[in-house]
Amino acid sequence: MRAARVLVLGLDGADWSVLRPLCDAGRMPNLRAWLGAATDAPLPSVVPAMSFPAWSSFATGLAPGRHGIFDFTQKQEGAYAIRFVNAAERAGEPFWLRASRAGRRVLCLGVPATYPPDRVDGLLVPGFDAPVSTGSDAAFASDPALYARVAERAGAWMRPDLDEGAHDEGWHERAVARLLARIDRKLGFALEALRVLRDDGREPELAIVVFSESDTVAHHYWRDHDARSPRHDPSASAVRKTALAAVYERLDAAIGALRSAFGEDAACLVVSDHGQGGASRRVVHVNRRLADCGLLARRRAGALDTAARRARDLALRVLPPRAAQGIFRRARASAARLESAARFGGIDWSRTDAFSEEVNTQPGVWLNLAGREARGRVVASDAARVRRDVVDALLDWKLPGGEPVVAWAQPREEIYEGPFVSRAPDVVFELATENGYAHSIVATPWGRDGALRTLAGDELGGGRGRGMNGTHRRDGIWLAVGGVAHTRAERPAGIEAVASVVLRTLGVADAADGERPAAPLPYSADEEARVAARLRALGYLE
Repeated sequence: MRAARVLVLGLDGADWSVLRPLCDAGRMPNLRAWLGAATDAPLPSVVPAMSFPAWSSFATGLAPGRHGIFDFTQKQEGAYAIRFVNAAERAGEPFWLRASRAGRRVLCLGVPATYPPDRVDGLLVPGFDAPVSTGSDAAFASDPALYARVAERAGAWMRPDLDEGAHDEGWHERAVARLLARIDRKLGFALEALRVLRDDGREPELAIVVFSESDTVAHHYWRDHDARSPRHDPSASAVRKTALAAVYERLDAAIGALRSAFGEDAACLVVSDHGQGGASRRVVHVNRRLADCGLLARRRAGALDTAARRARDLALRVLPPRAAQGIFRRARASAARLESAARFGGIDWSRTDAFSEEVNTQPGVWLNLAGREARGRVVASDAARVRRDVVDALLDWKLPGGEPVVAWAQPREEIYEGPFVSRAPDVVFELATENGYAHSIVATPWGRDGALRTLAGDELGGGRGRGMNGTHRRDGIWLAVGGVAHTRAERPAGIEAVASVVLRTLGVADAADGERPAAPLPYSADEEARVAARLRALGYLE
């Protein structure tokens, strides 16, 4: 009897509100056919509903407070600084490593937050967080020699060929073709990897393939897809108006080809790490709100953070070329130091009780605690009061018409539990929606008044980190088709439950506990520069 086999297909950011109408219209024939024989449901993400923490929960079966990954970056205790994080800081063992140790062969491609790669019996290629500059860096795969054999025929898995922070004339029209080509290239790589492993007598019992293009297209083309969006552009080209559907059609063809190649008798799970929706025309400046409420003060001398942002953006635009990395080293600065200065520079710590990193990927506020922060001033006996003041400042924040800016705000201990709760901001919050469209956080422009701004004109197209026109929602997707009946009947309570479903189907013991200590393995100077450049190209660094 053939051993149980599982194929997991990840569509980053996929949302049923997009998929079902496309299936009903016959534009996603594979998914439509699977829905007729499958269990499907929403798949709740984590808080925040962002790629790094969500895919880490997918991998380990643990919530962020137990695996320790909350964002692409982590604020450093005792310093007004951040570091770029990677999978070495993640506690808990990913399900593919447990499966590999139990004798199952594995193919894992493109899962975010998997660098440095786990050594599996098979091949693991990390997602966009791998510090690659050209797409040809086999050294960043779990088996460089095997990766090179596959890439020789199929090309590289990832080629950073789309700068999402650059919205020059015609960018949106050109980007669609790039996204479609990336899907084709990843499909080709995955099919070739399956073939090579089979030819080597190492056919995988577990395959995971994640496509990020579904997330990218929603961030940049939601307003063109959704005629009700407050950012909708009725004059958009036909290419823009059909971009989202075109990408999903290509993804449908890709997942159909992968299931056919892997074997339709195997269990097939289709998942996303979060959902998607539209953005409102409002952008919010959290540190300006804290300043207006007397919780944050600026230095009188000028705008260090503004200068740092300009320096960072200039450097990251030209990274990762070797010359630019040399400039970083000669200046005794790193990408993380520049990002830290951009987030925290210009704040008068002697007069500040609370501050935000002002990033959409982790909406939160830190207290300037004495004994924890370098120049902390909030003593322990006042911490609870200041935290209440922060929560009140956020919840009392209103739009001109009286609607809330913030949907909810809570102390981190009410959201998370586990050994890594201290890595989250002291107050965690979620922005409200306006007529179903979510607001966006943008770094405070201190030369301009007001904690709220309404976008207009060319600004409505946005840019990730600058008010994208498509934003995340908590509910992703779940679909189970093929395989044994008990797998098809599964309805996971959240993304952290997927690991258990996979392991049960494979017949492998589920031992997620989160107690394995996570030892940070810092990026080298060159790797950090490359990762920063990738995150900027994806728009995550504003």
